[in-house]
Amino acid sequence: MVSGTLFFHKDFKFHDGVDGEKIIVVLGTGSGIALVVKTTSRGTRYLLTYGCQATHRFPNFHLVKNCCCLKKDTWIVLDEFYEFNYNHLLQKHFSNEIHRLGMLSDDITIDLLKCAIHSEDISSSQVEIVRASLKNILSPE
Repeated sequence: MVSGTLFFHKDFKFHDGVDGEKIIVVLGTGSGIALVVKTTSRGTRYLLTYGCQATHRFPNFHLVKNCCCLKKDTWIVLDEFYEFNYNHLLQKHFSNEIHRLGMLSDDITIDLLKCAIHSEDISSSQVEIVRASLKNILSPE
């Protein structure tokens, strides 16, 4: 799973235990973990300014409509990070439980990863996954 990949997850389990449909974005993978964040198109508590808003009360990265494969203004939520078993998530993809919607451009992915690192809610192990992903994009082998 590549950083910046957007998936539609039909049965996403939120931190509060509720299940529902959600678009998620892969930030990176490492040590058998896929680190993802959720999105929302309900922007009532977010700014309409494009890009990183890590210092906002509700940290996010704003994607304006049609800047990628999303047809609505979308906010990538950066105050909740989700860790999935990489193989389990990949299996869900191949069994059509989650569907790939598309990819963010490298430029947007780089900006998103840099933004995520500055979130107060990201753990040090998650920062390492994001930094490794950022390094892979900036200087591929």
